[in-house]
Amino acid sequence: MQNYLIPSEISWLSFNNCILDEADDINNSLYERIKFLAIHSSNLDEFFRVKIRKLLIKKSKKNKDLLDKILSEVNLQQNRFGAVWNNSILPELRANNIVYYENQELIEEHLHEIEYYFKSIILSYIQVIYISVNHPKTYFLNNRSLYFLVKLKDSAGNYNYAYLNIPSDKLDRYKQLQSQGDTHYIISIDTIIRNCLPFIFPTGKVVACYAIKLNRDENYLIEDENSDLIAKIEAKIEERKRGSSTRFLYDANMDPETISVCKKAFRLNNNEMIKGGTHHNFYDLFKFPNPLKPNLQEANYPGLKHMPFESSKSIFEIIDKQNQLLHFPYQSYYYVLQFFNQAAINRNVLEIKITLYRISSQSLIANALISAAKNGKKVTVFVEVKARFDEYNNLFWSREMKNAGIKIIQSMPNLKVHAKVAMVTMKDKYGNKKNYSYLSTGNFNESTANVYSDFGFFTSEKKYADDLKKVFAFLKTKKKAEPPKDILAAGFNMKDQLIKLIDHEIENKKADKEAAIFLKVNGVDEKDIIDKLIEASKAGVEVTMIVRGICTLLPGIKNVSENIKIYRIVDMFLEHSRIYRFANNGQEKIYLSSADMLSRNLNRRIEVAFPLYDEMHIEEINKIIQFQLEDNTKKRIINSEGNNELDVLNIDVPRRAQTEVYNWIAEDQ
Repeated sequence: MQNYLIPSEISWLSFNNCILDEADDINNSLYERIKFLAIHSSNLDEFFRVKIRKLLIKKSKKNKDLLDKILSEVNLQQNRFGAVWNNSILPELRANNIVYYENQELIEEHLHEIEYYFKSIILSYIQVIYISVNHPKTYFLNNRSLYFLVKLKDSAGNYNYAYLNIPSDKLDRYKQLQSQGDTHYIISIDTIIRNCLPFIFPTGKVVACYAIKLNRDENYLIEDENSDLIAKIEAKIEERKRGSSTRFLYDANMDPETISVCKKAFRLNNNEMIKGGTHHNFYDLFKFPNPLKPNLQEANYPGLKHMPFESSKSIFEIIDKQNQLLHFPYQSYYYVLQFFNQAAINRNVLEIKITLYRISSQSLIANALISAAKNGKKVTVFVEVKARFDEYNNLFWSREMKNAGIKIIQSMPNLKVHAKVAMVTMKDKYGNKKNYSYLSTGNFNESTANVYSDFGFFTSEKKYADDLKKVFAFLKTKKKAEPPKDILAAGFNMKDQLIKLIDHEIENKKADKEAAIFLKVNGVDEKDIIDKLIEASKAGVEVTMIVRGICTLLPGIKNVSENIKIYRIVDMFLEHSRIYRFANNGQEKIYLSSADMLSRNLNRRIEVAFPLYDEMHIEEINKIIQFQLEDNTKKRIINSEGNNELDVLNIDVPRRAQTEVYNWIAEDQ
């Protein structure tokens, strides 16, 4: 029987290959394609920072085989990346009178301009370190930073080596030069430095200059979270800068002698060394200048109004009348900000509680909470200081809010709080307390809300508030009382309840009742859930899944997962919302959630999945599911080998879910 599982690392790389598909799709605008190259580079960089070290240190045959497979796939994708950039993106830029200086000679008009910029600006940040070949010692490369390894020849004919930083962390990576007529020119600071190397090495001949970069392991584990957790996290943030090497990227043109010098100087192993191009860190392409803006860019999709909220000055009055479901980024995130801003100044508001997982560096929500505290409201904020790569922001805002008088609860031992929930308590006109709950599939982060596809749900119904009180009580006391009744909460009952819901579909199918399962999530690897979905498939239950990222379950395997269909959608917005739908013999159950079907979500996190009961909202979710399943432009079919195949059926009638969702919501404006 064919194995029905695939390694998570291979599945993830398969997803990242979809990003390259979008970069390679000439139907996308030029700068949208450049953006997808930046996303691919950023994703791959993170992959080597958090997923590879365990394979490097545990040298079993299984790990070695997997690492070989990973590196082979990475090499294929890097070659494809280079082909897209060199054979498609650069020619299209030139066709639009945009010249990107990379390895070609500069025209005379720009030589003085770059020399002036180099001497007056770039040179302020350059540090040169000479490598002693005869007296080797350990040299240090900063994590993710860019460098040149320079091979020099002195007057006696001896070769020497030095490396210098490319200060892309201090300066914009790309600089727009003076246009010449209708032609626009862009150059990287890398290329400026290459052209100005004689100013750095005036006494030696520059024989060669190679781009190098080192990734370090950033996947830390805190074993004892009960003692001074904040100090330990701050120490780990610093430790990341010195973590073990996981990938050394070097120019594929580097000669063998220089490769040997790098190995010794930076103490590298063969399996850490990966050939690359003449430039690294292509995630800087997010800021690649567009002299013709807004031409060559994707159509603009401004956040739409949610008309019920436009009909009253008080957002709470509207929530009182009807539960409200919002669709981001199709609809404006302004209403979430309005919810907290109004709560901060409303004289009847008594208390605000919220969980924060990833906070924007300039968070308007955090500022609203600070204002609420200064206005005399009782504010309690749970901040997940262990949110990877956002620890610094979260620690900063924790201190700012604490200084404003907000009660801060920071992290929990051995658990991450990933739920995205809030509750505002106020007095009604009779003096009674009333709760207004907000539950979401996405973070309280107004920056990512512009590009992440998520749902936000506002309600004043008591049943939601009663369940959220149990979650907040647990976060405060660390003691579990009875589990929530209506919502599913990982850390309480989510996994067990999901298994029961799947079991119920199996029972219905066996009884010839209507049975089907639909899951839209960002990842699937939880073994018990996978086994239960396979059991459902074997029982004849149709299981349909849309999984953006890692999916270790392989569909379509005879007598195992043949009734399971799995798709991916990669488009201009990042698909981030989670939907669980169960046919339930015609009485559909739909949950929206913060939780993926990953082991970390269901076993090591606090998550919330909330049910929808309003028929109008159930219809909305089903409409969105329909749009996505009928997509034949950006939807991929994941086959039984774990590979992606574009769904090109009925391509004579192009269907693109994200634009159709936007237009559908816009019809109500």
